Amino acid sequence: MADTYKPTDAFDSMTESTFILNPKSAPKKTATDDNLAADGGYVPLLQGKEPVESMRLRKQLFETTWQPLEEQLFAIEEQVNNIGITEVCDFVDSSYQQIESKEKGQLAQPFAEIAAAITFAGVNTGDHGKLFQSLHDQLSERGHHVALLESQYCNSLPNLHKGILEQLFNSLYAGTEAGDKAGNGAFGGSKTVAYDLGLLKLWWADTVTRDARVGSKKAVVILQDFEGFPPMVVDDFIRIATGYCDAVPVVLVLGLATSYECVHQSLTKASLSMLNVERFNLQRSKQCIDAAIRSLFIQSGAILSFGAEAYKSLLDQFLLYNFSIAGFVKKLKYAAMDFFYAQPLSVLAGMLRPAGNGDAQQVSECPIRLSHDQVELVRMQRSVQQFLEKRAKKDGGDAYLRQALNDDGFFQDTVLPQMVRRLAAYRQCYSIGIDAIVEIQKVAPETLQKPIRTLHYYGMGQQFDVCTHWKTLLAVVRRMKVSEMELLLQQLCPIASRSSDADWELVADGVSISRLMSSAAKLLANPDDPAHIGAHDHTEPKKRIRTRTEMEQCPFLLFDHGASDAQLRALEKCCDAIEAMLKTCLGSYNEVPLSEIFYYRHSFLLDTTFSAQPRAAVQTALSKSHYYINCECCAAGDAECTSALNQNGHDSDDEEQRISPTMHDTSITYRLHQECGRLINLYDWHSAFSSVIEREPRPVAPSQAEIQARFMRGVEEMRFLGFIKATQRKTDHVVRLTWGM
Repeated sequence: MADTYKPTDAFDSMTESTFILNPKSAPKKTATDDNLAADGGYVPLLQGKEPVESMRLRKQLFETTWQPLEEQLFAIEEQVNNIGITEVCDFVDSSYQQIESKEKGQLAQPFAEIAAAITFAGVNTGDHGKLFQSLHDQLSERGHHVALLESQYCNSLPNLHKGILEQLFNSLYAGTEAGDKAGNGAFGGSKTVAYDLGLLKLWWADTVTRDARVGSKKAVVILQDFEGFPPMVVDDFIRIATGYCDAVPVVLVLGLATSYECVHQSLTKASLSMLNVERFNLQRSKQCIDAAIRSLFIQSGAILSFGAEAYKSLLDQFLLYNFSIAGFVKKLKYAAMDFFYAQPLSVLAGMLRPAGNGDAQQVSECPIRLSHDQVELVRMQRSVQQFLEKRAKKDGGDAYLRQALNDDGFFQDTVLPQMVRRLAAYRQCYSIGIDAIVEIQKVAPETLQKPIRTLHYYGMGQQFDVCTHWKTLLAVVRRMKVSEMELLLQQLCPIASRSSDADWELVADGVSISRLMSSAAKLLANPDDPAHIGAHDHTEPKKRIRTRTEMEQCPFLLFDHGASDAQLRALEKCCDAIEAMLKTCLGSYNEVPLSEIFYYRHSFLLDTTFSAQPRAAVQTALSKSHYYINCECCAAGDAECTSALNQNGHDSDDEEQRISPTMHDTSITYRLHQECGRLINLYDWHSAFSSVIEREPRPVAPSQAEIQARFMRGVEEMRFLGFIKATQRKTDHVVRLTWGM
């Protein structure tokens, strides 16, 4: 009898991916586990040397920071989405009034029209449930009877009618004592009721007789994911509902995730002709993200900010994948958790108190006394070392530096508050700089106008002297006329006046931002007044004859021929003042002390957590399976192959290409298929597989039937994983689908 292959390992098949391993005995609960659960999963950092009060402060700071942050995000999302939802609600209120006004003075149509609102909600299908639920709630508040339906429960016309009737009937009695009676009566979804729109007509007529105010109300049917509904079901419903429009004012709301063309591709022309369609755009994810970024990262009240790489990862996940607000919030929360869970210096966030109306953050003492290890960790930061060196040259020389490095009390009581105030001043000036850029963009061409999320990326990722966009906007400013500059300064002066008396806002010659902009505005208003020119400025007025060099350096001379020499001189001073303000406010955050702590930089952690790459994971597991299944024989075989390769003088790259007979069958078939082209000959593949299997260290060599069975299973698992597929061109070949890795 021929030998048959019988797997002896329960984990032998890779396609059977779910296993339940019950432990022999439940582990005993220790006091450490109880303390860990009581502290919400927080553990002492710094190799266990972190004080307990510091660990609990991190937990408290996370709770007090994230909860208002999450509420603020939800409030922004609701505020932005309400714009589109209000438009749909207004359409529902006046839907049949518009139809009647259009039909006045025209011949009666042979059929009635159904008011339909086609709403484009965007590709972020994960947020559609919350969006359409808000639409449902607002329509219900206006007195309409609303049915919100999903495609998974409406795969046939009877199920669609059932969902509509049950929700419409229950909406009348929601929150009343009659709700239970209606739920058990003829209109409450009883199993004996035949669900038909004729029942809706009778119910609507009965409702009208009991409530005279219902005449202005509508029966609204919302199809949340229109692409998922069977086209014939929606088509039949439209045809049936058209016959009842004279008795029941039905309004149809179609939610789309792809494009408006999907409606024309799904419904027939006859059904489309029965709809009075209005289009609405509910996709306001970008506006919501812009508002969130301004509120969370740009306004000076932010506690946790993102560095350039982490912010790019946060933004790419939103823009390049799904435009999901929920995904953005999850990623933001994960970053906040990582900051307070894994950063021992996150306790310094307790020194900042957010302030409203664009004011600078208030700085207080640290809630706890830092340990020596925490103080040393702060001193090790590169930005702190640069701050101490600059401060030592300014204040006390070597004595100040020596005391800051050796005296923990002096460092915590004097140096640390100075650095935190410096950080708060930078954040306020950065907010002023971004707001000034937004105002400059309003007078720039439309092609140069960038959204707030992009401006923040430029401010975080590039130096002021390197950023091309800043240079382009400054070139626009230098081409302005006197009248345009006056209007721009009227917008910039109130923004600059928000700056406090912090040392970060000082520019050249010790002049603050607010004084600089106010002096520029006064100089432009009275260019001939010597009080605004300054006694130290002895520059001669420009002559009427201009040289080519002057024209290149001062482009505004080409555009404002009617201005006097004094006005042109004042215009040049104003351009220099705006450039100085932007250069001061939009400096790099890497130059700010404690930037390594307060600017989250773990972009790799965010990418690996939220940007999963299943294909790369599967290919890596098949290439290096012994690391995943912890196989000792494969590791021993790898060592033997490595030593043999080294003796023969092969490169280290050959080590990755070796195929050991102790490897898993699917790993062997995967390695062999990597050596083939687009079409793989099954016979050649089987021959190569057999040559590898025959080298197994077994007392009895495997039979051909066993090798063939193992090869067939490996090929099927490769097809199941999506690496190959069958082809009709050559029946003895398969097509390779993946490349790389």
